Amino acid sequence: MSVLVTGGTGFVGINIASVLLARGDAVVLFDRSAVPEIAHRHLTSLPGQLRVVIGDVCDRKAVIAAMEENKVTKAVHGAAITAGLDREKRDARTIAMVNTIGTIEVLEATLACHLTRVVQLGTGSVFGRPSQGLDLLDEDENPTPESLYGITKYAAECIARRYRATRNLDVAVGRLGVVFGQWEYDTGVRDTLSIPLQLLKAAAAGEVARFMPTVPDDWIYAADVASAVAALLDAPDLREPVYHLATGRRWSVPSWCDRLQSAFPGFTYEVTADASRVTIGASAPSPRPPFSVERIRRATAFTAAYDEASAFDDYIEWHRATVNQGF
Repeated sequence: MSVLVTGGTGFVGINIASVLLARGDAVVLFDRSAVPEIAHRHLTSLPGQLRVVIGDVCDRKAVIAAMEENKVTKAVHGAAITAGLDREKRDARTIAMVNTIGTIEVLEATLACHLTRVVQLGTGSVFGRPSQGLDLLDEDENPTPESLYGITKYAAECIARRYRATRNLDVAVGRLGVVFGQWEYDTGVRDTLSIPLQLLKAAAAGEVARFMPTVPDDWIYAADVASAVAALLDAPDLREPVYHLATGRRWSVPSWCDRLQSAFPGFTYEVTADASRVTIGASAPSPRPPFSVERIRRATAFTAAYDEASAFDDYIEWHRATVNQGF
């Protein structure tokens, strides 16, 4: 199988490539920037065949050329600008172009190249501030996006649904929980890094981390997201247009910090209700209930492999192995 991953040199794309290459697939990472050198070394050490193509998802001809030249059969569309309010104010047009027009160009390219499956990555930001009193958010909960990022990503979802319904395109949206883990870095198009990465940076520097009790806590480890995407690519029949890629539960941020204290004795943390004192997650989105994961379990039998303890151990081991290699 040959898979093109748009936004492939970013954090989630690298994790998806790692899972696919490890099982021997050919992977084409299509992005506007190269893979960080250390991640490139990791990916090329895996059994599959890697190619990196520099290009813009708004350029349909470039996407088609990458698909045709590499005999691509399936695609993961992950390219997006994860914009905060400051970027909204200064560059709304680019956000809308990449997140919506870019989606149209990629889906048109997949039709032109007769791909057999497209997994489009979505986001929990489509929910904005979800209804109160919910224990879990399922795929049928009404999206009410607030940010331009959430609005444009919901528009991209609707575009995918339309192509599925009217163009006979086998496309499904995988909405991501709050992803963290290996290979997360500032790509220049992600304005808010994950809470676990912010905490890790603070812990490694011996700083005090202060965060609100309401920071988002429906986390999922990046390796699990990659496995879920692979499961969607492989499923013989995806009967629904949208699937939640998550763990189905909350994570304990204070418990995570306790683990960090064991690994970094100079680290301390404080849960505060005073927004003026916050150092972690100040621009984080509104918290939401965990995603329901029953639909993806029924469709693919996927279940997240990493709980808090195993994710922490894997993350810290990776961090210690890469921190002195310039990443």
